[in-house]
Amino acid sequence: MAAPLVLACDVADYNATTYECAAPYFTEQTTVLPALSIEDAQLIGAAVAYLLAIAFVFRLLRKFLQQS
Repeated sequence: MAAPLVLACDVADYNATTYECAAPYFTEQTTVLPALSIEDAQLIGAAVAYLLAIAFVFRLLRKFLQQS
């Protein structure tokens, strides 16, 4: 999937008094996170699910041990 295009302006072309850009251009939007493949996303999801399952088992064990 292609990144969306956004309107940008270089600092040298920006007029701070009139808040206008002399030479605006379109560029791809930058992201904080890198692009993930479906396989990478599935691996991350599986790791989170395993951690939640382990936390649930520890919670059950704690409740069981407190009752006895």
